[in-house]
Amino acid sequence: MLLAAWIVDSAQLAAVLPAVALLSLMLLGLGVDVWLTRQLQATHNDVSLPVSGNSTLPNHLTDPGSGAFSRAALDRLLIEFSTRHGQSRSALALIMIDIDGFKAINDQHGHPAGDAVLRACATRWRAMLRESDWLCRYGGDEFCVLLPGTALHQARVVADKLMQASRELIRVTDHAQRSAEVRLTISLGVAACAPPETTNSTALLAIADRMLYQSKAAGGDQITAIATTQEIHGQ
Repeated sequence: MLLAAWIVDSAQLAAVLPAVALLSLMLLGLGVDVWLTRQLQATHNDVSLPVSGNSTLPNHLTDPGSGAFSRAALDRLLIEFSTRHGQSRSALALIMIDIDGFKAINDQHGHPAGDAVLRACATRWRAMLRESDWLCRYGGDEFCVLLPGTALHQARVVADKLMQASRELIRVTDHAQRSAEVRLTISLGVAACAPPETTNSTALLAIADRMLYQSKAAGGDQITAIATTQEIHGQ
C-alpha cells in the first residue's frame, strides 16, 4: 500500500519496476535455496543406517524377499566398516552363507515357497546374532554377516550356530497350496582380520566369498574359514 501511494504516475512506475523485479528474484532464490537444503537433509536422514544390525529395519534398507538388510545397505556398511577398522584397528569378521540346493526348492515347491525359506532362514540367523552384528542379503540365496570386534575363532563358533539353526525343518506351502516340509543345509565361508593386521572390508568380503566356494566345491554343508596365514576347513 505504501508503494502504491508513492507511485503516482507511469514514469515513477517504470523507474521502480526493475527494483521490484530484482527483489522478487532474490526472494525466490532464497526460497529455492532453503527448500533444496531441507530436501538434502531429509535425504541424508533417510539413508542413515540404524545403530545396530538387530534393530527394526527401515523399509528402504530392507530386502523385501528375506527381511534381512539389503545389498545397498551392505555396500554402505562395507565402506563404513573399512573406515572404522582403519581408524580403530579393531577385529572384524565376515561370514558368507549360501543355501545348498536352493534352486531345487524353487523347482519342487515353487518360488513363493522359496521366498518363505529365505525369510525363515533370515529370522533364525538373526536370532543367533548379537545386537552389534549385521545380516544382509548379498543376492539370490547368498547372505553376508558382518561381525565387528570378532576374531576368527569366535566367528567360526557363530558360523556353526548358523549352520545348526538352518537344519531345523521349515514348513512351507507349495505351488499346489499343499503344506510341505523343507530340510536345508548351508555352506559358509568365514574370513577375519585382527590387529595389528589391517584390510578393508571389501577385500575381506572377497576372501570370505572365496572360502564359501571352497565349501561348495567340497560338497556343501561345510564351513571354511581363514585368517591371513591360517585356514580351517571342517564340518
